[in-house]
Amino acid sequence: MGDYEKGGKQKEYYSESEVVLRNCSLCGNKDYVHICVERGNIGIVKCKECSLIYVNPMVKDPEKNYWGDEKKYFEEARLIFEGKAKSHRDVNYLEDLKVIESVKPKGSFLDIGTNMGFFLRHTRGKDWNVTGIDPSPSLSEMARKHFGLNVKTCYLNEAGFEDEYFDVVTMTDVFEHIPEPKKLLLDIKKVIKKDGILFIKVPNGKYNMLKLWLAKTTGKVKDYDIFDSYEHVTHFTHKTLKRMLAECGFKVTKSYIGKPIQLPAWHKYVGHYYQYPSPWFLDWKNYAMRSLFYWISKVERVLRFGNIGYFAPNVIVVAKKQ
Repeated sequence: MGDYEKGGKQKEYYSESEVVLRNCSLCGNKDYVHICVERGNIGIVKCKECSLIYVNPMVKDPEKNYWGDEKKYFEEARLIFEGKAKSHRDVNYLEDLKVIESVKPKGSFLDIGTNMGFFLRHTRGKDWNVTGIDPSPSLSEMARKHFGLNVKTCYLNEAGFEDEYFDVVTMTDVFEHIPEPKKLLLDIKKVIKKDGILFIKVPNGKYNMLKLWLAKTTGKVKDYDIFDSYEHVTHFTHKTLKRMLAECGFKVTKSYIGKPIQLPAWHKYVGHYYQYPSPWFLDWKNYAMRSLFYWISKVERVLRFGNIGYFAPNVIVVAKKQ
């Protein structure tokens, strides 16, 4: 059995000197209800004013967890770069792009938080002029080198894009990583066209609360890193995501639940292969549970009159400028 060695800089334990206190990034309130603690001194809380679930204290500069060793990242993803394997997220990526293409089939396309380019590589051959940005020097270089993508190593406010330039802006499993999400949304508002679309996919904060309740009920809290709090610093629900978009000048035109991400289990057996799909029977209980919860979430949404509830693995929205 190989040792699974991640390319990032994440740690199992963070000391008090490595975390920082913050106010709610939606309403600015400093009063909260404590939910739990992960990885030593990272806190998960819920704002008393607006009910946003967020990380407090938070790891300092959480995005730098992804500024890791390019060689280690390559070993995790080598077979994908070589075209010999698929990413376990490809099913989800293709579903996301199908929705985007149905609304904006061509034009200028910006992906924020491109990482190694696994999502953006699927835009090749389509009628978009595609640009990506990512602050990680190693990850953005890999997207350029191995997939030939046009990716800038920077934050959005450093990219130098013209105002109202992009027809499509995407953040797929990215927005939950942003410590100052309102600031980013205002930067996006500057570069997106009046009739452009913003596509956001985030993990569902209510789903994580359900998983926490199940872990406590079964006495398995220590077995899980439920909130991924070293990197996911804001845990949006359908309601809090819509409110944040509205306060930054966006109107949600479509919201839905995406298929669950079926995480692979290879890393338990063969080391570096965390990125790749694995046979369902290696982790059939979790595979079946994620699928069951997804279908329950469809029914739950109907019962909640269109609001996305606890069983949905994610919240996906398409928004336009108000």
